[in-house]
Amino acid sequence: MKINLLDIPEEGKSFAWNSQTGEISTVLADLIGKVQYQTEFFIKPITSRDFELTGVIKTTLPEQCSRCGIDFAFPVNEKFHEILIPKQSQPRGGKYSKVNHVSDLPDNGPESVEYDGQHFDMGEYLHEVVALAAPFNPAGPENEDGDCSICEIPVRGRSFSYDEEMPVEKPQNPFAALKNIKIN
Repeated sequence: MKINLLDIPEEGKSFAWNSQTGEISTVLADLIGKVQYQTEFFIKPITSRDFELTGVIKTTLPEQCSRCGIDFAFPVNEKFHEILIPKQSQPRGGKYSKVNHVSDLPDNGPESVEYDGQHFDMGEYLHEVVALAAPFNPAGPENEDGDCSICEIPVRGRSFSYDEEMPVEKPQNPFAALKNIKIN
């Protein structure tokens, strides 16, 4: 859902979207399906072209436990703080060019996001926030005993690993496979 930034008053504007109102249900459907979501955010003009965006989105992602393969709902509670700036041309070496590596980015304070024209696609932005919240190696939280709350496997102090006995093969002569080839 696109927001017309020219309609934002000087004091700012609050938004509250959820699965009942359905503004971004179709945008988030590929990530969360029909799961409930709730987002609240506030947009306030900083200058005539720049805006401050703050807010939070809460939902769950369908994941599989990396320890046991059981399906579970991974909770997403992501806060965001962005400065919306108009899309800039980015000549090589220009002042708006991107950093070379993620380690060059500042690690605190607001980030910046570009918008095109006078509209900001809040639906696509929230889609990316939820997608980036998905863990690389999903696992359920530990309970007070140090066991996985989903599969009850003891996990405290253990890292995930898979150990299988591999069959030992005798080294063969590399030319042994060639003796079975027949040329017509």
